[in-house]
Formats: sequence, C-alpha cells, structure tokens
Amino acid sequence: MSIPSRTRLLLCVARQRGVTLVELMVGMLIGLLAVIVISQVLLVSEGQSRTTSGGADAQVNGALALYALQRDVQMAGYGLTSSPDVLGCPINARFNGAVPTGFPDRLAPVVITRQIDRPAGSIGDAIRVLASSKTTYSVPTRVIPPAFPVAGVSVPVTATLGLKTGDLALVAVDSTQPCWVFQVSATPSAEAVPRADDAAKWNPTATVAYGDGSVLINMGTLVDNTYQIVGNTLQLQSFDFDNPNTRTTADIQPDVINMKALYGKDTDADGAIDVWNDVTPTTNAQWLQVLAIRLAIVTRSAQYEKEDVTSANPVWNVGNTPPTTGSTACGTSKCVTMNVDHLTDWRRYRYKLFDTVIPLRNMLWKS
Repeated sequence: MSIPSRTRLLLCVARQRGVTLVELMVGMLIGLLAVIVISQVLLVSEGQSRTTSGGADAQVNGALALYALQRDVQMAGYGLTSSPDVLGCPINARFNGAVPTGFPDRLAPVVITRQIDRPAGSIGDAIRVLASSKTTYSVPTRVIPPAFPVAGVSVPVTATLGLKTGDLALVAVDSTQPCWVFQVSATPSAEAVPRADDAAKWNPTATVAYGDGSVLINMGTLVDNTYQIVGNTLQLQSFDFDNPNTRTTADIQPDVINMKALYGKDTDADGAIDVWNDVTPTTNAQWLQVLAIRLAIVTRSAQYEKEDVTSANPVWNVGNTPPTTGSTACGTSKCVTMNVDHLTDWRRYRYKLFDTVIPLRNMLWKS
C-alpha cells in the first residue's frame, strides 16, 4: 500500500523540525554548569599558585635580607677592636664647629636599639654597625712623645701604615676618656700624621693632649650603617662622608615585618657565649664580653588571602641554653614572640621567620 505524497511530505517536515525551546534551555543549562565548574577549578588553582609564589617571595626576601645583615654585621669593629682597651670610649667629633648629625657617640662595633617609630607592642630592633672603611690596612698605631697637640699640628706615631690624606683618624687614651676624631690633612711621613687646624671641617683647635701610649685608629671614610624596618621594608641608613650631617638611605628588602637582635656575651671569659640578651654594654669590660649577634627576622608573603590564614604571632625558638633574656616556655623549649599583629589585616597574610647567629670575627680576633 503506497503512502500519498502529501503525507510523505508532512512526515519529512516533522522529522526536520530541529530542537525545541525546552531542549535548547537544557543544553544552555548544561553548558553554564560546565563553565561554572571549570571557572571554580581555575580560580582554586590560580589561588594556590599565587599563595605558593607569595610564600616563595617571602622566603627569597628573608634569605636576601638575612644575607645583607650577616655580611655587614660580621665585619663590625674592623680596625677598631685591635685596641680593645679603648672600646666604649665616648667619641668627640666636630665638623664645621658642631657634632655631625647622627654621628656615633661611642666607639662600639655593633649597637642594638629599639626602633622608636614602630607601634606600641612591637619588638622590632635597629642594628648599628661601626667599622673602618679601609680596604688596604687599618692597623692601630701608638702615639709617641712629644704629646699631641702640644708639639704642633702633627701627631707623632710609631708608624703610619695605611694612613693617607683625607682619612678620618681617632685618637684615644682608654675607654673612659674622650676619643677624638680628626682628619689627616696631608701625606703622612714615616712617624707623623699631619693635622692642620680647620674649624670648617673636622679639625677644630685641639684642647686635649694625647701623650705617649695613646692609640691612633684609622677609620678611613668610616662605615656607620644602621639597619631598621621602615614601612615594612628593611632599610639601610649610612654615614655620608661627603655630607656628614645627612644620612644616605636605601631600601634593602620589601615585606620585612619585624626584626629582633640579641648580644651573645661571654661573661666568664672562657671563650663561649653564656647568655643572649639585648642589654647594651656601658663599660669596656662589658663590650669585651660581646662575641656574637643572634638575629631573627619575619617576612610576609605578598599575597593577600580572602580568608584568615594566620591566627597567632610567629614565635622564635631560642632553645634553653644559653639562657635568653625575655624568652618564655613553649613546650620543652623557650621562645620569643615576634609581633606582626600591629599590621592591618595581619591575619590575611602568611609569614616566615628566619634566624641566624653572626660571630663578630673582629671581636674574636682582637689582640
């Protein structure tokens, strides 16, 4: 039985009518669900990637910051500690008739101070390093008769190795009397260091006599570096020989949040550190006890997380021995809290803590 042509035409049209509106909406819904799932996977993956890279940034910043500090601190006291009896002497320096702004007031290799510009509750420290800048020789020499400055403008000494025109020199009797800074004004002879009166520079008229047995220390252009945290950045402020009333400033590493330093002291002269504390020495005997600096820094990841990822301040595990002033029990060990909660949204960042012990080689090698 044959099917009429009109009926066959209607059947073909019915077969080729396409998708219905319902089918189209179901397809779009499936597509949207697939896009949502893929987007969520990408967002999670990207977030984890940023967190990982942020943690790597914190680790790199910490390693580089610690390297810069360690390299400078371990050279503290170069040229100064070879005459240990004068360590701690009050420095008397005049430039253009006045004490240069920020010039060190004591002859000390390294000084730890509390940062004055940090919020209350923070324990961040500043570290100041003092050393001779000479890359050739910085060998202390003995002042010989006649007493200076009674004999004139030159300082009579046993030798002038390493001294040259323009160097800053320091003359000292012992650790209790003022040690006096002047500038070498001409090429030294075999046994005399020239010093011409020049009130507009470093050489005002001398009023104290430094006689036989006094020591002359060659400071060159002077290394006087202070490391501190300013605006969550480790910053270096340095003495500027050409403009002594200003300090040159350089940013060392970003996202450095806190820094704590301690003196390592040998209190019984057995060559080993007996205590770690932040008490700055005030006498020559106390300065001679300082053999090392213990340092910890906290760095922060650059990634701001959507949720809280840090619940407490980092702690610095300092161990039980030698004892550390200011530490508290943390399990079977002792710890020092490194505050980061002075920051806004501090819980939304991740932190890393780095610590090291820096031997003061020039204190260990002092004669």
